[in-house]
Amino acid sequence: MRRLLASWVCLILAAAALFVGAVSFVAAHNLFDSRVFGDRAAQSLRDPKVAAYVSERIADEAIQSRPDLIAYRPLIQVTANAVVSSRAFQSVFAPAARRAHEAAFSRQTRRAVLALPDLQILVRDALKQASPEVAAKIPPQVGKALNKMGDSRNGQYLLQLSRTGTSLRWLWLALLPASLVLFVLSLLLAPDKLRGLLRTGIALLVAGAFVAALLPAGELAARLIPNQLERGFARGLWWAYLGDLVHWALLFVGLGVIVMAGATSHLDAWEPMELARRGGRFLTQPPPGPQRRLLRGVTLSVAGVLTAVFPQPAVLGAAAVAGVCAAFLGTRELFRVFVERFRSVGPNQASETAPASSSHRVRGAVFALMALCLLVGGAAWYFFVHSSSSAVAIDASSPEFCNGYAQLCDKHLDEVAFAGTHNSMSNEDMPGWLFPQQEASIPKQLSDGIRALLIDVHYGFPGGARVKTDLSTEKNTAAIKAAVGEEGFAAAMRLRTSLVGVDTGQRRLYLCHGFCELGAYELEPELRQIRAFLVGNPDEVIVLDIEDYVKPQDLAAVFEASRLSDFVYKGPTGPPWPTLRQAIASGQRVYAFIESGLPGVDWLRPAYPTMRETPYSFHKADEFSCNANRGGNTGSLFLLNHWIETTPTPKPSNAAIVNAYPFLLKRAEECAAERHHMVNIVAVDFYRTGDLLRVVNRLNGVGGDETESALPAVKTAMAKGDSGAPPNR
Repeated sequence: MRRLLASWVCLILAAAALFVGAVSFVAAHNLFDSRVFGDRAAQSLRDPKVAAYVSERIADEAIQSRPDLIAYRPLIQVTANAVVSSRAFQSVFAPAARRAHEAAFSRQTRRAVLALPDLQILVRDALKQASPEVAAKIPPQVGKALNKMGDSRNGQYLLQLSRTGTSLRWLWLALLPASLVLFVLSLLLAPDKLRGLLRTGIALLVAGAFVAALLPAGELAARLIPNQLERGFARGLWWAYLGDLVHWALLFVGLGVIVMAGATSHLDAWEPMELARRGGRFLTQPPPGPQRRLLRGVTLSVAGVLTAVFPQPAVLGAAAVAGVCAAFLGTRELFRVFVERFRSVGPNQASETAPASSSHRVRGAVFALMALCLLVGGAAWYFFVHSSSSAVAIDASSPEFCNGYAQLCDKHLDEVAFAGTHNSMSNEDMPGWLFPQQEASIPKQLSDGIRALLIDVHYGFPGGARVKTDLSTEKNTAAIKAAVGEEGFAAAMRLRTSLVGVDTGQRRLYLCHGFCELGAYELEPELRQIRAFLVGNPDEVIVLDIEDYVKPQDLAAVFEASRLSDFVYKGPTGPPWPTLRQAIASGQRVYAFIESGLPGVDWLRPAYPTMRETPYSFHKADEFSCNANRGGNTGSLFLLNHWIETTPTPKPSNAAIVNAYPFLLKRAEECAAERHHMVNIVAVDFYRTGDLLRVVNRLNGVGGDETESALPAVKTAMAKGDSGAPPNR
């Protein structure tokens, strides 16, 4: 009797540990892990009710800032709803929620902060399509609408509760193994092992039922919220963060069904149909005695009321119970066939000891099958543990187009060609820039279809109309002198000596070629522009090749300040590289390389030997070669340097020759054959001159010979030559 009681105690504790362990695991991974929390927050926006709540708050903020917009409220709300539901918004919302989570759980922070300045970009762009007049009136403070979502008293209670929960985030590591030990101990203490196994299956089934019941319980609790929008918002968040409990419930119920079926297959006295008949008699025939009749009346009344009030959950619950029963009966029948088959081939059936021997062998076979089932269950548990944190990325809505074409989505990074610009920062749009090498600014380059930017970064000091290069930090002054040539160096020195009012205490990072005196602008605002492009174009992947004359830590700090780091790829250096689809789904759509190769920041990868390249100091078109340069022949990415060097003055007339379709395509194909690797980056001067985009499309196998970029802006630019120079000049 004591052994049976101890077995029951262990069984109850095991089921409780299993239930709490599963819940704590889901909470630990979805609520207390910053990365997964951000991904789940973005996932929740796919729920129309969550999107409606957020768009309502955006409209409230816009009207509160400018009351005259009250007449446009429906338009603002509809536009905001479309933006919030878009992949573009979700791609920036996830890192914003991640930072808010990190701030909220820091010891110094007492409130949740969700800064989302990119919201203004998205809402304004959407409103421009619907109503330019309204777009012009949207206040810059509209991004603060989401900040206030964590300011309420309820939000602070939730924040405090979440912080308390962090101390228990590793509880599942103790409870789940403990539940397994308690189940085994309960089985060992059971006087009748098969009945003990049956009770174990029932306990697993009950634990799964309780786990599954948490989700509809949250639905019911949400009905207590009076405001309809807030109610939908709460329900959406509940499912986004705790929806994984369904998988755990299925796991426990499945294991319970298998264990119960195996145990009862050898217990002739335990017949499921007889139990069903008893349940039917309980429903249709009043039992003897007032207590049983009272229990029957209360049970039927409660069940009837719940079914009437919540018909849909009741039907779903009944269907789930019916499914479990059917699965149990089917699995039990399979076990019985196995038992009968095993008995029929058992040895010594003619001897007096045959029945006992056969029974022991059958029991051993049943227990062996149970062990196999538990092994499968353990493997499933391992799968859930190690895959739940990445479930959002797997479930993320898949892009239809990647870098403009559906055919590129399933290609790895090293299987795609990117249109690139050499010295991208050196362009005609920058006021006062001497010796420009591109026709348009970096934002325009991106909108035109350029997807690889080759930029130089130096330290400099602001001073009047020009920036003074901090030559004290340049390790190889001769190299930057060679980059601009004797004429460029002389011009830089003249400008340098004329600079006055330079603040040498305000050293910053600048985009400039060789000497910042010849043209420069600050790096951080330009990275913000690149980020703005990525925000508005969630299906684009770009490559940054940075010729860095600064410390990696300083460069990384500017990436962080501009928040472009949210989009930088932080996985292992390939191959295998991610596919464009995987990069887009993960949100890490910028591959950043530094030519110095200095260590210190993992995601600023050394350009060489990660890349292989061609030489780049060609002075005539007939000098082009495909010889190995930096990176040798080991790099997994191939950079084709394709321009004629006429330092310090680049010539568009040369670009018209070497960027022409036949010339550029022939060289790209020859170099791919000679170096046994497809060209991944085609870097040119004056990208609007010639046929760079056409050639890149041909290398990618998208469209025919006349294919242009998929982006309308490219077609317009190539047709009109809006830089002031005609196409193919």
